[in-house]
Amino acid sequence: MSSYSKKRAYLIGTVAILVGVGLIVSNSQDTLQAEDSDAVGKTQKAEVKLETTTVGGGCFWCTEAVFRELKGVHSVVSGYSGGRKVNPTYQEVSSGQSGHAEVIQVEFDPAVISYPEILEVFWKTHDPTTLNRQGADTGTQYRSVVYYHDKEQRAQAAELKRELDRSGAFSTPIVTEISPIGKFYPAEDYHQEYFERNGRQPYCRAVIVPKMEKFRKVFADKLGNSEEVTSLLDENALVDDTDWSKVDWKKRLTPEQFYVTRKEGTEKPFKNAYWDNKQQGTYKCVCCGLPLFASQTKYKSGTGWPSFFQPVDKKNVAELEDRGFFSVRTEIQCSRCEAHLGHVFDDGPQPTGLRYCMNSAALNFEAAKEDKGEK
Repeated sequence: MSSYSKKRAYLIGTVAILVGVGLIVSNSQDTLQAEDSDAVGKTQKAEVKLETTTVGGGCFWCTEAVFRELKGVHSVVSGYSGGRKVNPTYQEVSSGQSGHAEVIQVEFDPAVISYPEILEVFWKTHDPTTLNRQGADTGTQYRSVVYYHDKEQRAQAAELKRELDRSGAFSTPIVTEISPIGKFYPAEDYHQEYFERNGRQPYCRAVIVPKMEKFRKVFADKLGNSEEVTSLLDENALVDDTDWSKVDWKKRLTPEQFYVTRKEGTEKPFKNAYWDNKQQGTYKCVCCGLPLFASQTKYKSGTGWPSFFQPVDKKNVAELEDRGFFSVRTEIQCSRCEAHLGHVFDDGPQPTGLRYCMNSAALNFEAAKEDKGEK
């Protein structure tokens, strides 16, 4: 008989004796139930032996959203690992100079979801064949990486990587780094549960929601319950059904916005809303709300227009040949509603060497929570 069973039998027997001799007080049954419930809770907690793993597959907003959906996952924390600096900030990691990768640390119940299953989800929900890049996110901070916590995790990760390469699951070899876990630093509070708290923001609708839709289809048997995410996905489907070609833009936009976005106009330099904006946040299409550029990629070009070295996602912008002004230039449009945004040139800073020269009138800036003073 287990110690818990002996304790329960002893308690029940004692209560019976006390009742028989008339010595038990009126609340004794409540006391027994409380002790019994406490014992069950402690036993169940002791039986759940959680494991921890740390992985990075690009922007941790997306990775965290995926793993929070899995059955057997008890917690997911976004953070930084694999770098040199102690207690790095998001800005330091984003610069690519600290050596850290954006990662998530996952605590899971191996009795519900195994470590190989965790890795299967990891490898199938990002592109592990691109070195230091995921979509438009470029730099070592976005590298594909598995940080193992023990020898068994190392062996399983290496073997599964070999199996995936042998199977031809990807058209090119997997470049995922497999390294021992070092110091893990949780990211700032505003990065935690980002999709759950900001799922209706344009960036989440355009980048994270499509990823989640694919993930939920492929791994339907591994999903937990998440009414919030389901609601966000359904809501996004309604947005995507909009026929942007039939929108009356003159009624929807100011005269300057209409001139720039629908007539391919250009606003005056140094006299527009965002050319010198230093706030942290996201620049989205003023017409349809698609996220286009992040403040982390904005730089001072000296041109008088807001300039960026890369978009949030290259799929969100379209490039067209522009033969106006007696030269051949590359025009940039919003890929969803075809709004004219500006032009791209090859005289920008590294890591891309590009300058996306945009019109403020084509953009709508949404400040990040910390710049809004929110907690």
